[in-house]
Amino acid sequence: MPGYANWRTLYQQEYLQLKEEGYQVGDELYPQLKKNGNLFINSVNTQSMNNENNMTESDWEKAYHSLWKLREKGLRPDYPFVEPNGYDEIIEAAAEPPILKQLDERRYAEKIKGAFYGRCAGVVLGKPLEMDVNRLEIKEFLESVDAYPLQDWVPAYSEKLDKRLREDCVASTKGNVEYVQPDDDIHYTILALLLVEKKGLDFSTYDVGVNIQDNIPYNWLWSTTKQAYYHMCNMVADRPFQEQVDEFTTKLNPMREGINGTIRADIWGYISPGDPRRAAKLAHQEASYNTCKNGLYGSMFTAACISSALSMNPTIETILQGGLSVIPKKSRLAKVVEEVSAWYAKEKEWIPVCDKIYEKYGHLPFAGGINNLAFIILSLLHGQLDYTKTITTAVMCGTDTDCTSGTAASIVGAAIGYDKLDQKWIAPLNDRVKTVVADFGEGSISDIVKRIIAVRNKHNS
Repeated sequence: MPGYANWRTLYQQEYLQLKEEGYQVGDELYPQLKKNGNLFINSVNTQSMNNENNMTESDWEKAYHSLWKLREKGLRPDYPFVEPNGYDEIIEAAAEPPILKQLDERRYAEKIKGAFYGRCAGVVLGKPLEMDVNRLEIKEFLESVDAYPLQDWVPAYSEKLDKRLREDCVASTKGNVEYVQPDDDIHYTILALLLVEKKGLDFSTYDVGVNIQDNIPYNWLWSTTKQAYYHMCNMVADRPFQEQVDEFTTKLNPMREGINGTIRADIWGYISPGDPRRAAKLAHQEASYNTCKNGLYGSMFTAACISSALSMNPTIETILQGGLSVIPKKSRLAKVVEEVSAWYAKEKEWIPVCDKIYEKYGHLPFAGGINNLAFIILSLLHGQLDYTKTITTAVMCGTDTDCTSGTAASIVGAAIGYDKLDQKWIAPLNDRVKTVVADFGEGSISDIVKRIIAVRNKHNS
């Protein structure tokens, strides 16, 4: 199998990805396996194409490579978005950053504590519902256990529906929360901390890959990072390693615009308070390992939002302005920020806006970047720096719930600081985090906070 998925899945995901990027794959949302003028699967067994269930893995592999050739035709002439990958080109195409007032050292430390404790609690809240469920499915479950609208940890079992949430997430459900469970969202923050502690800020994308490979088991990774791990393990000795890593962004990687870059971004905002473009540059440096375009922008946007939140008296408006100051104005992500903001300004309620997001972006993958970032933006707008309101909204929106809640929680926690976090979300964690990260293992949340502050102080310039 070529990495995290078989050839059939890679083909189907790549078709949708190329369409989203504006390549000329045809008018269908999903591929039609026939010679219809849109696809040219000339090398596939033509009898097999009449019934995709008859297609072998070899057929799907040939189909994938034929599909990939469509990139050579370039973007559709009417494609309205301009989405470069180089940092300088991105910033040149972005809006102006907000004017931010810097924090003193005491306030910075208190806000970093709020950001990371907040992130941990947000991830734990969303973890049991990370089941590829939408708003209505979550509403049905929560109503069945008298927990809608959500105001507390999620119950593990509904007697009324005879439905049990993920068995591996019982430790993140109501009545069972005693620590932060191992979770990739938290792992990535710790991995980035380890990377900077070992390599400083002058790290390469090869260093990013080695750091992940040295610390995380393959089956604890998903989507684009799991694919890059696979490629790291299959590099050849007769070519420079960095040259091979430079290919990972598009090499059998249809999830290159997924949420994965976004959930790896927090540390760059944490160590760049009040400087969204510095945060974004570091995020770009790291996320270029295996993401591009809006997958890359998601990382830069999130880091810049956190950086902007780490200033004096931030507002949701200045936070989002900070995020928009590091992504192209004509990108799909910028369009989503504009859309969700306009929808919320009109509706002044989260549910109709959430439904609009599903209506327009519901075809995107569970771990897609654009759709999940839309939910993050909505939760921020609806929450208006109310921590509980923000994280519960993110979870009730559905889809990748621990990622959306954790990222929104990190931004709001950075904005309001630890002292304003409701202790009902913090105290049950007992200052304890468990991970599968080899060079960390198990430790305290407070120690991670101290290490983040130490890294920032060491590299403060």
